[in-house]
Amino acid sequence: MNNLINELERFDKEIDDVISDSELQTEFGKLAPAFLYGGYIQVRNDYKIYIRTVEFYFHSEKENGVHDPIVYHRNRRDYDGKVLMEIPYFPIMTLYAHVSGFDITFESSKKEYRASALIRAYEVKNKKGEYLKWDQHGNGQYMFIEHPNYKYNTQSTYLYDLLNGFTLGEENDIKWVDSPRESSLLTGKLRKNVFLSESDFVYKRIKGKRCERLWSFTRGEQV
Repeated sequence: MNNLINELERFDKEIDDVISDSELQTEFGKLAPAFLYGGYIQVRNDYKIYIRTVEFYFHSEKENGVHDPIVYHRNRRDYDGKVLMEIPYFPIMTLYAHVSGFDITFESSKKEYRASALIRAYEVKNKKGEYLKWDQHGNGQYMFIEHPNYKYNTQSTYLYDLLNGFTLGEENDIKWVDSPRESSLLTGKLRKNVFLSESDFVYKRIKGKRCERLWSFTRGEQV
């Protein structure tokens, strides 16, 4: 298994100017093991965060590309696609916090697309190797609490206590560490709470119409 940065660079090389949903499904299936089995996020010397479920998002800034208007980090447009505000592209592997949680982004200004991996579910281990679960403390506050047995968390918004917008580089206190493990066959599933949109450029969901893109991947094995 190649390390994560190499896999993201490979993804960029294989993306054409116009790409289909089915081609992206194949590419995300290739990428998923690098996120789920390829390593972890190291937070100083205190925590390791392993991704358990990753959801992929892809939005082309070109009119004839694949559009995913639920993507948060993109140019601001009106309903018909006219650009109202251009948003700078992130460097590869930037952590991006938003109301739904944390993305690891891999965008391209040259090819004009936004792509990201949302951390949907994950495990946290402390320096003693104990699992941390977001739960209610005895004083009534919610926080990450040590658990003797295997636990995982299902909302990356909880990670606000541990992470803040850093690029996952070697020079930072928060970084991605490649540590590949044996991977299993992954099957894509629907992303959580993602609906079809009335516009390709402004997310205005169509009630009851789920997006059919199978861009969510889950690792079943414990770390």
